[in-house]
Amino acid sequence: MSVIVKPAGNKASVVANGTYPAKLTSIKQFKNTYGDRLGFEFTLEGGEVDGAKLLRSTTPTLTDRSRLAELMRGLLGRELTLDELNQGMDIETLVGTECNVLVLQSKGKNGHTYSNVEQVFK
Repeated sequence: MSVIVKPAGNKASVVANGTYPAKLTSIKQFKNTYGDRLGFEFTLEGGEVDGAKLLRSTTPTLTDRSRLAELMRGLLGRELTLDELNQGMDIETLVGTECNVLVLQSKGKNGHTYSNVEQVFK
């Protein structure tokens, strides 16, 4: 009897280190070993990386110093207002925003290389 195994679907995109034009194409909520997360999917635009999708995840907690606030500032191209920080914001309105992303490669514990969205800016 044969037992056939297949690789997991959706292989992550790996692109060279650098800054790329991108668009925020979706935001998803999920849980992993770090708890509740928000996944921001960026689609790179132009050149040989056109269409590559990269994910940046953060906690769903919005504070002035959180990674979520840093990402939102990058997408908005401005500081968050006190109202946005204190009352929250519908982040779905950010889907479709054009931006630039700084991508750096890292190696995971499993030895695989993957591309991280390190910074988002206008």
